[in-house]
Amino acid sequence: MLACQMGRPADLEDQHLLFADPSASAAANLPNWSSCPRAQEKLRLRIHALIPKTHSVELEEVVLTEEEEQQELDLSTVASSSASSDVSSTEGRGVRLRLEVVSETFENMRSTDRQRMVQRALENELASGAIHALPDLRTLTPVQWHRNQIQRFEQRLHEKVGGIERLEIIDLTDGHAVEGYFDGSGRSLDPRGLELQVAVVSSAFEGLRPLARHQLVQDALGPEILSGAIHALPHLKTWTPAQWKKIVEKAGGSQEVAAEKGCAKL
Repeated sequence: MLACQMGRPADLEDQHLLFADPSASAAANLPNWSSCPRAQEKLRLRIHALIPKTHSVELEEVVLTEEEEQQELDLSTVASSSASSDVSSTEGRGVRLRLEVVSETFENMRSTDRQRMVQRALENELASGAIHALPDLRTLTPVQWHRNQIQRFEQRLHEKVGGIERLEIIDLTDGHAVEGYFDGSGRSLDPRGLELQVAVVSSAFEGLRPLARHQLVQDALGPEILSGAIHALPHLKTWTPAQWKKIVEKAGGSQEVAAEKGCAKL
């Protein structure tokens, strides 16, 4: 944290420069180290180094409300008064991190074993109090991460578009997001960004032109598009229930065939 504050390059081997004593940081009224990009990168590099085949590491500080802070302080006071040993003066000063680690190494591992692996990778920060807690530690395989992403997109569309009778999302990702992220062109905001073929049948499209329908879907997925989580929506299809019924009839009553041939003109 001090390295970030003073503008000096951070030494990834120097624990004390990057993760300063939490109580000293609070006394100096400095922001938590978790806001420092170098500190975040240090954590990511550590996890990548100690957990093989890690695809991604996402971290975010969990900020408690005043009521939650008071509840935790009350619990800490009770614990310290009943403990036979002194409680560290830095306890409660470190950050709480919401952490997501995606790794092939987690295949066929129990959730508790995955979490222990992450905690071992961060044992220095946990022991020093720089990390106070990991209240929302998610350890996923790439397949689980992908499934969670698709489910999140589906939920967002159902919430924002409404009236959806059929929704199909197919992943067409072919590496464009990775290339566009690392080639310096700025064509991609996230190397994990997905290219999705989305087909939506909804009564909300009644009376809307195709462009307005597409805009409705894109607005629903706006946060994911802006963040780069969704790199592109090629071949976006938006139909009313009546239009979809005609497509199914032309396909001999098969919705599967209709979905494949849905790009044909009505």
